[in-house]
Amino acid sequence: MIMTYQIKNKKLFDVLKNKSLGSKKEICGFICDEKFIEKENIHPDPINYFLISPRECIWEDNCILFHSHPAHIERAGFSEWDLENQYFFNMDMLLYSVNNDEFYYKEK
Repeated sequence: MIMTYQIKNKKLFDVLKNKSLGSKKEICGFICDEKFIEKENIHPDPINYFLISPRECIWEDNCILFHSHPAHIERAGFSEWDLENQYFFNMDMLLYSVNNDEFYYKEK
């Protein structure tokens, strides 16, 4: 695991991993107070990208942005699109890569 983000509730990692494994699309949402709040991926190509409507965003200090890379995405770590989203959201971000079976974390 490549990260410095610590979750006290280890079951949350399992929830994020299982949701990611069960989807051909990128799942996305927010982790707030160690709970995952899934949001609709509104990107026109949700199999390869994620996008959350600004109306659906949770702009709390205790929240971080989460999304997954499905098995067909071979990239290890964050894409340029991911980093653009992080810049827009101005939040820490957690990624789970199904293909690599790794979590990645990036501070804002």
